[in-house]
Amino acid sequence: MQRASLFVVAILFSFFLYSQDTLQDSLKEQARQYRQEGYKLQSQGDLKEALVYYKKAAELDPQYVEVFNDLGVVYESLGKSDKALMMYKKALEIDPNYLPAYTNLAFLYEKKGKIEEASYYWEKRYELGKEGEYWREVACQHLLMLGIYPRIRKKMLKRKAVQFLQELVYRREQQRLKKIEEAKLHFDIGVSLFNKGEYKQAEKECATTLSLNPQDVQLKNKIESFYKKNKKKNLKEELTGYIEEALDYVENDDFLSAGEKLKKALSVVFSLHPEENK
Repeated sequence: MQRASLFVVAILFSFFLYSQDTLQDSLKEQARQYRQEGYKLQSQGDLKEALVYYKKAAELDPQYVEVFNDLGVVYESLGKSDKALMMYKKALEIDPNYLPAYTNLAFLYEKKGKIEEASYYWEKRYELGKEGEYWREVACQHLLMLGIYPRIRKKMLKRKAVQFLQELVYRREQQRLKKIEEAKLHFDIGVSLFNKGEYKQAEKECATTLSLNPQDVQLKNKIESFYKKNKKKNLKEELTGYIEEALDYVENDDFLSAGEKLKKALSVVFSLHPEENK
């Protein structure tokens, strides 16, 4: 019985959420229709009636950034600059990347003779715009006219320089990590060959690993230590081979050839480092 009650509650809750979403979608659609009607009236010059529809759209969808910008344009056209400023700023509260509001605020402050405020919004419009974009170029012209552009240009160049350095560091780090991974692969192959007794091939893999010069101190020390260990094994194997061959020649009374093999064996012995010869 309790499970059945929980199931009913879950169904009702899901239905409630679905109804809420459906209602929100319906309100947003109605808001868009009101905005379209408002825009049509604005185009016909009926600003007061357009204002009515824009307000209705804003009431139905308080996050409708475009309609708040529309309200600002209409208020500005009606000479209500303070209300226009409020609407433009409201649009930016909703979406700080909504570019038309920056342009409108810059124009309005410039018209009011407030150069500092106008410069701020032209600067934001320029910074957020894309290279070659019309309104970004307009912002640039106004910044030049207001004497602000050189400062903005310097800031932009500095930002680009920082971005370039960050990308360069990232690429170098990726290359470093790639070398480390490659070195680890050759090292693992070398260890595997060493464990199989294939010391010469293992030595080649170690040499390849070291030639990559991986920028990892711990890995480098590990490789160098293994390289010495492998080299010692390799030399011992080579030494054993020469001695065995020399003994075979002695058995066959070929003392001259035996002497040559012993010479080679001695050269291997002397090639060992003192610490390896202990």
